[in-house]
Amino acid sequence: MVWFVSFLVAVVVGLLLSEFVHWRASVGCPQRIEGKQSCAVIVLGYPSTQDGRLHPIQRWRTEIGVRTLGAASGGSLFFTGAAADEGTLSEAEVMAGYAINGLGALRASVEIETEAKNTWENLERCLPLAEPFEWIAIASDPLHAARARRYAALQRPDLKSRIVRSSDYRFLERWWLKLPISLYESAIRARDSQYQRHP
Repeated sequence: MVWFVSFLVAVVVGLLLSEFVHWRASVGCPQRIEGKQSCAVIVLGYPSTQDGRLHPIQRWRTEIGVRTLGAASGGSLFFTGAAADEGTLSEAEVMAGYAINGLGALRASVEIETEAKNTWENLERCLPLAEPFEWIAIASDPLHAARARRYAALQRPDLKSRIVRSSDYRFLERWWLKLPISLYESAIRARDSQYQRHP
């Protein structure tokens, strides 16, 4: 019985810590999306399932992107991500399809970029497309979005002041994904830090 209680306490502590880390990553971007006009929302890609269907993380990122654009006064959604295999739909196409057909996003507001293969390339290819807009939001889970904002500042420091927070954090939303994402993003941050020390 004691071990079970200890296990439950560890799970609850882990979940709450993960929630705090995601919340802090979200609010780390000082400018909010609400009411902003002419906003480009870059929705970062994620691989589809093996049978080409929408992955739960793709679903989450798309929902964040659509509600982020909805919080702004106007703009466009930029879905980015290549296909895993030749002849299959790209990550961007799968996510854009869900946005339009599942979430009611206007087709005219959706743009697709299908060449990027990782987060760095997502931004490298989409920031020039987003540049004409007054504001730029990066849509993904809070920790991934925070990393993408760091990458964007490295690639385009001239755009840093125009980047606003996406509507990415909601308490306990996709709570079962947040802990593994926290661990993964911690490893990526350590890798990036190592790379910066030893380019």
